[in-house]
Amino acid sequence: MIRKYSLMLLSLACSCVCRGFVPSAHLTPRIQQNSASGFFSTYRYASSSSSGDYDNALLNNLKRTCIKQFLTQRSLQSFMYLLNDLRDPHTSDWIERFLDAPNLLDFHGTGAFNMTRFENWDSHFLELMNMPDERLIIQARRSQTQGRRLFNSGSKNNPYLQEQEHYIEVPIDIHPSSFVPRVMSVREQIAREFVIDLDLIRIFNDQILRSYDDTVRNEAKNNIAREKGFVSSPIRKGNFDLLQLLSLHESIHRVLRDYKELGQDKEVSFAWLRNYFAERTEGYFDGSQRYGRADDFVSGLLNTAPSVSGTNLVDPLAIATDILMMRSEVLMDWKDIVENTPSDHTELRKSLLTQQSKNWGNNDISKTEEGSTTNDDMGVFE
Repeated sequence: MIRKYSLMLLSLACSCVCRGFVPSAHLTPRIQQNSASGFFSTYRYASSSSSGDYDNALLNNLKRTCIKQFLTQRSLQSFMYLLNDLRDPHTSDWIERFLDAPNLLDFHGTGAFNMTRFENWDSHFLELMNMPDERLIIQARRSQTQGRRLFNSGSKNNPYLQEQEHYIEVPIDIHPSSFVPRVMSVREQIAREFVIDLDLIRIFNDQILRSYDDTVRNEAKNNIAREKGFVSSPIRKGNFDLLQLLSLHESIHRVLRDYKELGQDKEVSFAWLRNYFAERTEGYFDGSQRYGRADDFVSGLLNTAPSVSGTNLVDPLAIATDILMMRSEVLMDWKDIVENTPSDHTELRKSLLTQQSKNWGNNDISKTEEGSTTNDDMGVFE
């Protein structure tokens, strides 16, 4: 039942997407989580006397489920998708190498980046601003480009052409600082989509513990109707699914922290949920995941039978209720955060302008944009 209504909302949220982005089922992304052991290690120090260990683990958890970090990740993935859609895979590959995230386009998950290198949501942009321009030289052998008039100037059966190695070199200029405003435009649009999608997820979330009725369908349709004339980003479907997953992840973190602060009153529930979550973190939350993993986790928790720990009863339904109630708070908090995305970009744009002014003053060699393979309006999905 949970999956049915979640998929219905997902379909409505993506009704105006002109192209879908679904990771290939047969690909195994090579992205490795750089600090996976720290994602839920906060709770390993519950009985430890070392407050430093607990504080460090807590910081890791906050970074791991930071909505601003996730927004940056999906913005960069969306920008790379657009580059490939415009037949510029070389620039997309350059960004992938810069991020040190192999196979990023096929990665459907949260926490894709190294949180040590990119500590904040804007670390990627600040690093790009300070990177020098590069020129990539792409070599293509004529015999490998048959049928393309640009590269094929003779017959494939010409013996004189076959005796020699004929290459054509194509220069591609990479201007890292120019990516910043483009990705920020993408980020602002995705943030506007998040505002709508977070409301939809909250509507669904509030219905999980009640009987499902036509209210969910009608309210979802009303929210989508406000989007008329709004062109969605190309990976909107994936964003919606991952928002459900990340909001659930953050909700579990918050409930565990609350249980820990309540001490003996929630000691048994804390230990049970900590172990239940830790055993399923890799399969549900870390790395590249299939669609619907948030629903799968909630369904599994709701269907878990009560158990006895010592003289105490563990009620998974009550724990699930706490998580879902917390999730509503998370979604409202995140909505406030993403609504302020344009304001977050103000200082970043000032820094970019300052950096560009320095570059113009120190640039002894004039450069042209003739070899550029992108345009300044890349951030607009229209």
